[in-house]
Amino acid sequence: MNYLEALSLIHKTLRPRNYLEIGSRFGHSLALSEAPSIGVDPDYEIKAPLKAPTRLFAETSDEFFKRDVASLTGGPVDLAFIDGMHNAEFALRDFINCERVSHAQGVIVIDDVLPRDITHASRERNTQVWTGDIYKLVMILQKFRPDLVVETYDVEMKGLCVVSGLKPGDMTLTLAYRDIEDGILNGQYQLETVEEIARIVAPRPATSLETDLARLNERRSKRSYVTGLANADLLGYQAGTMRYRYRDIPCLKSPIDIAIYLRLLDQQRPASIIEIGSKHGGSALLFRDICRAMGIPSQIVSIDLDPPDLSVSEGIQFFQGDAANLKHPFRQHGLFDLPRPWLVIEDSAHSYAVCTSVLEFFEEHLHAGEYLVMEDGVLDDLGWSTQYQGGPNRAIADFLARESPTFEIDVDYCDMFGRNMTYNPNGYLRRI
Repeated sequence: MNYLEALSLIHKTLRPRNYLEIGSRFGHSLALSEAPSIGVDPDYEIKAPLKAPTRLFAETSDEFFKRDVASLTGGPVDLAFIDGMHNAEFALRDFINCERVSHAQGVIVIDDVLPRDITHASRERNTQVWTGDIYKLVMILQKFRPDLVVETYDVEMKGLCVVSGLKPGDMTLTLAYRDIEDGILNGQYQLETVEEIARIVAPRPATSLETDLARLNERRSKRSYVTGLANADLLGYQAGTMRYRYRDIPCLKSPIDIAIYLRLLDQQRPASIIEIGSKHGGSALLFRDICRAMGIPSQIVSIDLDPPDLSVSEGIQFFQGDAANLKHPFRQHGLFDLPRPWLVIEDSAHSYAVCTSVLEFFEEHLHAGEYLVMEDGVLDDLGWSTQYQGGPNRAIADFLARESPTFEIDVDYCDMFGRNMTYNPNGYLRRI
């Protein structure tokens, strides 16, 4: 199996929604994509016929990543292929940038990681077949990012590496970059024989790629909805959450999720927060004060069948409305014109039907990269799922199982304190 056959198998198995390629030159690998694609190469000479809508950028990858990549790809990158400059420090920068613009369940493929002859691994090209010292990137990922799933395959001539388990907000490699680059240039990662490279890189046989990709696809689409709190004193934690007040107003928010919201607000800085389900108004008040403290000029809108009447609600708009029919309050109050980006928090009836209705409404009206938080899937672990017809968890699972899902689980938020250590298991959703 050569690298084009392997990459074709990756495309066919993962069926990416978009594709980013660093180093396109003649377009042979770019031609494999059937998804909207971007090719980056300062000297591209495309000779292969391209099947997908494709934008080409005649510039270095460093220059390209100064752009707003999400606006070019229509959201986070689903599949990226790194085949640019064959020096490890360049490939490392490409990896850092590709992970930054990808989503958590995206995949990054790296070419040229397994030279067949040590002369092919020189930092300057002296042979027709040339991998450069890209194998060092595998070593660097193994050392600095053991959280990633890094699988290398014995693909003909050059090898191929498939990286999953991405964390787009992770800064480990960025913060360590200068030290790593110095190490590369000073020979710290240099290996002297192809046997030593193969021992460190530990390639799997190319024949296992198809099976491994199928398992990867399954991992990307299936996550347990059991909250990480299930084995703790969940009933005691729930009792405390129900007693939680903010500025002496019932807030009813899990303290773990308040911490997750602090990070989400700081990173996403929404111009509008739309809360579905106001209850006593404490959470809307909390979000308003957090945004003010963080210097986020966000408009706070909260919708409920019976909106609260708070004396301290300046800066918050409470509207009467039904979560199962959001089109009416949105039209009545001009909410479609709220400034972007939006953060939507669904915290209303928690029934399967209402949660599904909210997902369907915001599937149409959220933009790529905006967030919807589906609260209180913890109902399952509290034993209350039946009375809510499966509630938020069933609604999310069924919605994501549709043929062309429009939301993805942002595991960085769901797993911030451990796997689904939140009242909202798999409930931090990003529109794609």
